[in-house]
Amino acid sequence: MSNLLHLASLGALALSPMAAAAPSTHTNFKQCVQLQVPVPVVATNYHYTMMPQVDSNIDAIDWTVNVTTWSSKPAKDRISGPVPVDRTFSISAQLCVPSETGDKAEILQIATPGLGFDKRYWDAEIKPEEYSYVDAAVKKGYSILTYDRLGTGKSDKPDAYDIVQIPTEVEVLAGLTRLARSGELISSSKVLSTAGGKTTIPDFKASKIVQVGHSFGSFLITSMLTLYGDLADGAILTAFLINTQLGKIDVLHYDHEFARQHDPVRFGEYPSGYFVLNTESCIQKLFFRKGAFEPKMLTYAEKIKQPETVGEYASEGPPSPAPEFKGPIHFFNGEFDNFVCLGDCRDTYLEEETRNMYPGASDIYPYLQPNTGHALTLATNASAGYEVMLQYLDSQGL
Repeated sequence: MSNLLHLASLGALALSPMAAAAPSTHTNFKQCVQLQVPVPVVATNYHYTMMPQVDSNIDAIDWTVNVTTWSSKPAKDRISGPVPVDRTFSISAQLCVPSETGDKAEILQIATPGLGFDKRYWDAEIKPEEYSYVDAAVKKGYSILTYDRLGTGKSDKPDAYDIVQIPTEVEVLAGLTRLARSGELISSSKVLSTAGGKTTIPDFKASKIVQVGHSFGSFLITSMLTLYGDLADGAILTAFLINTQLGKIDVLHYDHEFARQHDPVRFGEYPSGYFVLNTESCIQKLFFRKGAFEPKMLTYAEKIKQPETVGEYASEGPPSPAPEFKGPIHFFNGEFDNFVCLGDCRDTYLEEETRNMYPGASDIYPYLQPNTGHALTLATNASAGYEVMLQYLDSQGL
């Protein structure tokens, strides 16, 4: 496939008569259960020296300057030793299944949000008929598990330096996936609430699993597939693209504040090392494209924003190949993603490098969603994008 991504081909699918099903006017098409899932994790993190503590807004900016100064040591050169992690974390999750069981009900999508969001990124509370990916997937017959990554939402909020790092978060995702595959997700969890009844949920067992990610969530998925290629039958990686501009935007381009000082009511329980994007303007610059979002969705993004950690940034590195992954993979990106492609993803895709990353993939399909930024589920054309994503899965037998 050439560098010209298929803006037209899959885009036409989203507008075809087959795809243009009328939105549901009721909410009884799904059954959902809120879970608190204990996930055992064994991982090896690292302690990073000379990494500024973040205990105030001033510290947050100091950290930003420190990690982007040209003469500062990169994170890999600040490692002083391993940090073994062997503990069980409590992860907040939501499982939704279709009320009427069909051919796809046992295909489970596990959706991982990116930095700055929790599971609400996938299930907008404003105009869900247009913005909720959860609703779109369930209406097509899929089951879907969304969750709050470690350190966000209602999941545990452990040490932000040595514990909330990529290796730990990868193992959390792997643990959730194994529970879903084994049919033990419900039985091993604390059920907090249900909606729409319990008919099929207690016995739920996934026959196939599709990993769906946004940005950092997509990075976690590809990192997991590097270690455990068999933990996905397919993958949709949104806001993540191997391209000529990747990595050119860093934290110096947007500002953070210490979470607890920024908003003591919302983030009072967050300890040292957790920070959040500081303003709506900063969120707009990172996640949105002018003319392609409703202002109330920018306000909503500010309302649901979540903290990030020093450890997540320190443990980041270039993605590694996932040779054991054998399923199809769909790269779904906004055409004008500021973070991924420095504002313009057209003609930036690196096809050969991507194929080298996933040499065993049965299919690789890159796509650009027109006039869209980094937060794809909050864009005005979100529902059209969902049609593209879900029809791709259908075309691959998923």
